[in-house]
Amino acid sequence: MQLPGRPVPNTFEYIEATALREPQRLALVQDNRSWTYRDLYLDLSHVTHALLGLGVKRSDRVAVGMTGFREGLLLLLALENVGAATLSFVPENDPEKEQLFAHVDRAFSDVVQRVPGHVRFALIGDNFFARAPEAGLADPPRPPCVALEPHEPARISRTSGSTGRSKFMVLNRRAQEWWIHRSATTRRLRPESRSMPLGTFVLNANLVSSSACLRMGAAVFRLTRSNMAAHDITHITCLPSMLEQLLDSLPPGYVARVPVDIATNGGFASAQLRARAERVLRGSVRSRYGANEVGGICEVMDVQGIGVVGAGVDLRIVDEFGHELPQGRLGIISVRTPGMVAEYIGDPEASKAAFKGGWFQSGDWGTLIGPRTLKLAGRYDDLVNAGGLKVPAATVEAKVRELVNPTDCAALAVNLDGGATTLGIALVCDTADRVGVRRAIAQGVDLGAIVGARVVFLDRLPRTDNGKIDRVALHELLASPPPGSV
Repeated sequence: MQLPGRPVPNTFEYIEATALREPQRLALVQDNRSWTYRDLYLDLSHVTHALLGLGVKRSDRVAVGMTGFREGLLLLLALENVGAATLSFVPENDPEKEQLFAHVDRAFSDVVQRVPGHVRFALIGDNFFARAPEAGLADPPRPPCVALEPHEPARISRTSGSTGRSKFMVLNRRAQEWWIHRSATTRRLRPESRSMPLGTFVLNANLVSSSACLRMGAAVFRLTRSNMAAHDITHITCLPSMLEQLLDSLPPGYVARVPVDIATNGGFASAQLRARAERVLRGSVRSRYGANEVGGICEVMDVQGIGVVGAGVDLRIVDEFGHELPQGRLGIISVRTPGMVAEYIGDPEASKAAFKGGWFQSGDWGTLIGPRTLKLAGRYDDLVNAGGLKVPAATVEAKVRELVNPTDCAALAVNLDGGATTLGIALVCDTADRVGVRRAIAQGVDLGAIVGARVVFLDRLPRTDNGKIDRVALHELLASPPPGSV
């Protein structure tokens, strides 16, 4: 049954309302340039008309890979305004281009791309965004504004997976709107907020947080990290590895003038990283737990990996057969939200394994330790077999961090040396006493009758473009350690 009224407004319509009400309000800052809501509205109107001139239409699936943050954001928001579903990629060195281009009708980039025959490619130069500088709010004809129905595709996302190959999935309008609404409310955004997402739009969280800010009338910043000291940023969205890079790039002795709300996604922020960020940026670190298949699950996880399940999230703990387990039992985290997808595109086997009866079976272990209170235990499919007892690798990593305080570490279940070595530990550790480190780990990591472990010392851990541990590359390093690492 068709409900009365029209769908909720898209991001362009919110920007338009602010531009007409407060045209000089700050909307976007990139390095040393700034744009008001008037500027942003006129730019988006211009780009929307340009897209329509290229024949882009509702229901088209369009891949966008722009070098510049502002240009990428303009294209994504204008494409949303014509009703297209967008997929983001890195214009250079994206290892999954061949796979992702198979899922779209068009591709836009400022770098020449090789695309399959069915994809229409457009090379986007600076002139594409150039509008008449004297244009006013009353001058350009108002472009059509497509507010998609809840069931229509809005965004194509990909898993951030640590196995080296992502899966792709469609978020419909209802799901993407829930992501945006959740970002605006849980981050406590206000019109005075100044938000800086780190990383590319491949992370849907960055498009979501930018959209949420602009809908609130707030400002979005993209700065070189060394320029951050000149701006009073109030919110940062990032991966933990990006937060560490940001802190490393700030001037010596820098302390933020205003407290910064920091939300980390895609990985656990260690106690050491949290303490450093809170000391320098003077705000709290929200280590968030979620999945691209469902959105946010817990908005804040403490250093023990404990957090309250968010509003609108149903969560249960199940065994490997899908049977729900009682509170206190360790099992697989199964979840459903208004922002979940239905399947992986073109991968029926993976879809069947992950989506069961309207629930998403995550790849994580956890325990419900109280009413809607989750304790995260690590990856259920990455367990260390300790004399028949299966221990999450994350538990081993936490213990190693406690024992030897490395800069970074990762543990991985392995099967090396004919089954004699079942645990691999990779360390980034600034010490010459490797014997002492190994002794501390051997004595302190209580894994019972574990058969054998291999510890390697690396300059850095291998990570995917999304900042997570690259498990395939790590396994290769553990199987064939580089010279001088053992």
